[in-house]
Amino acid sequence: MPITENLLAQSKQVAVDIKAEITRLKSEAAWASGDRHGLSLVKGDGINVALMLLKKGAKLQEHHTKAPITVHLLEGRINFIAGDKSRPLNPGMLLALDRAIAHSIEALEDSALILTVGGEQI
Repeated sequence: MPITENLLAQSKQVAVDIKAEITRLKSEAAWASGDRHGLSLVKGDGINVALMLLKKGAKLQEHHTKAPITVHLLEGRINFIAGDKSRPLNPGMLLALDRAIAHSIEALEDSALILTVGGEQI
């Protein structure tokens, strides 16, 4: 179930068991019937942290964001394409990308990743 309200403003702190969320998402019908599944783990002013599961071969079509992003690969392998550069990511790798850069993702294996989108300048 996606988080739609600003949990940080309500509670000032959010803790998430990532492994438990991955297990839960993999048990849901949306994962069994589709090539991706995910949810927002933390949503607040200037930040959105999402957990995304991708099945082997799943593709996130080219798009761009209004804010910088990070992609932290937890499981599997993905290919992250930005501009004319293709960068394979393995578990434990973190990639950061500035705002407004077109990018896409292809899952080379069943994969789990944390996508963070930040908005405000630090």
